[in-house]
Amino acid sequence: MTATTVQGAGGGAGSGAARGFGWAIGALAFAGLLAGMLSIGTGGRTTADLFLRRSKGEAMSTPVTPAQASYALEARRDGKIVPVTLRDFDARLVFVNFWGTFCPPCIEELPSLLALARSRDARDLVVVAVSYDDSWQAIDDFFAKNASAQVPPNFVVVRDPTGVAGRDLKAAFGTDKIPESYLVRQGTIEAKFVNARDWIDPAIVGLIEVLLGT
Repeated sequence: MTATTVQGAGGGAGSGAARGFGWAIGALAFAGLLAGMLSIGTGGRTTADLFLRRSKGEAMSTPVTPAQASYALEARRDGKIVPVTLRDFDARLVFVNFWGTFCPPCIEELPSLLALARSRDARDLVVVAVSYDDSWQAIDDFFAKNASAQVPPNFVVVRDPTGVAGRDLKAAFGTDKIPESYLVRQGTIEAKFVNARDWIDPAIVGLIEVLLGT
């Protein structure tokens, strides 16, 4: 499944160096956070629990239901709208993000969500960005105007076509709010995050590292 591709703006060696420096700082922060956690002990909690607490996420450990797994979404492939379900994504971690171009907090967190996707191989992590916009035109216009770089292959923009509150995919996940995000690993919803986040925060990166076993 291929994500929507957008025109980059502001690339070049300087921006690449800046991104590399940023990731180096992030790696150091993550190492420091992990060392601090190990030094104080877990008190019966797992490392994943501690990272989740630091990131202010909510532990779930809930199986994905058949209704969630088989819910029909719209995706774009070769310029055509095609059906897709969460079952179609086989990465080790599937990051489900409910969003919309009309939602300021969704837009606020988008750069860090794209950065998170870029930091991982598609076999390890795929971000499924489920839009609640009224049309694909609104999504296309947004990325044409606002994206600062190409969307990576493991950031897949899909659209929920239902348009009826209480009967859409986010309702199947038990919510009517956006942004809201879920980490799914091998058919289990491991964690839930309400509201916008910095998705390259060391606690969130650490949680993903633990869930991937890396």
